[in-house]
Amino acid sequence: MSIFTYTAKNITGKTIAGSVDARSKEIAVGLLKGQRLVVIDIQEKKENILDQLRIFRGVPQNEVVTFTRQLSTMISAGLPISRALEVLSNQSSNERFRGIVLEILRSVEGGASLSMALSLYPEVFPNTYQSLVRAGESSGKLDTILKRLADNMEATRELDSKFKSAMIYPTIVFMAMIGVFIILMIFVIPKLAEMYENLDVALPLTTQFMINFSTFMVKYIYIFLIVGAGLVLVIRSYVKSAKGKEMMSEIVSRLPVFGKIVKQKDYASFSRTLSLLINSAVPIVEALHIVSTVMSNQTFRKAVLDSADSVEKGSALSEYFRTTSIFPPILAQMCNVGEETGKMDEVLERVAIYYEGEVDHLVKGLSAALEPIILVMLGAMVGFLIISIITPIYKITSAI
Repeated sequence: MSIFTYTAKNITGKTIAGSVDARSKEIAVGLLKGQRLVVIDIQEKKENILDQLRIFRGVPQNEVVTFTRQLSTMISAGLPISRALEVLSNQSSNERFRGIVLEILRSVEGGASLSMALSLYPEVFPNTYQSLVRAGESSGKLDTILKRLADNMEATRELDSKFKSAMIYPTIVFMAMIGVFIILMIFVIPKLAEMYENLDVALPLTTQFMINFSTFMVKYIYIFLIVGAGLVLVIRSYVKSAKGKEMMSEIVSRLPVFGKIVKQKDYASFSRTLSLLINSAVPIVEALHIVSTVMSNQTFRKAVLDSADSVEKGSALSEYFRTTSIFPPILAQMCNVGEETGKMDEVLERVAIYYEGEVDHLVKGLSAALEPIILVMLGAMVGFLIISIITPIYKITSAI
């Protein structure tokens, strides 16, 4: 995909300039003609290093949400999908996403369905998104389903943003503590160690430990950096593996407050996504398989897949939930109500709202609980530094 800058005249005769993404100059001219523009000059834009690096950036979630909502509005207004995609490609501020939308437009113009075109970019439009679009195409309610999908994505994003917002303060404080510790070890302690050595004073164990550790860090700083980078890469690679994901899920689920928040988030994601899929007429077994892909906890994911197998064999979903301790009893009860009333999607949506409220409450509690813990950690660090650094100085001044 290349970027072409152009100069053209519109239907009123006014000269305008701009840029367009296309595979070739001929396609770019065709796109501009489709916008009722008469091309005067068109040239391929030469990309610099920064432009080339931008293609490796991901697509922000808010870009996909905005695209989904606007596409729903345009289809609802009677605009053809190809024309809607063309308009949306020009409105996106993200170059990577603009190129993806243009590629989707080419596929649609080439005869592919929208869901098939979206499947080329699973990292931007996940399986859930594709399945809902496919269901919308089959039922003729694509605009309605896209609107509900946008609502669902916004609810999920808001839930995630609340958790991330609560973690900003402790993360900054923790990183600051690490930064201060490294600065002390590399720049401050060596100077104090030199002073203490010249004065020939007996040092406490804590001070001696800090001096030895500082000396080791300064002497082998490059080894520290290489080993640290290697550990980060190894841990990151392991966490992405199946065993690593399973282990991390188990560790996180056992954490005092974080574990409960993650579980509640998964319950909310499960309920809301399954509600949306069922409302869009996606078969329950297929819907459960799709839902399993959005679960962050590997134990939950396996349980959802097991529930799909159980339903496929003829059992009710509520029956499976009654036999497992992985999901809370309220989910089994509400699913039973949904099965009896035939309003499973509405019932699950209420469950999702309930768990989202629980997550919101827990996140607020987490913020309040972390503050004293952070203060205690800061106090312990300051106290240790005072004992290690100030005590020898006090001894020296006392001796004088």
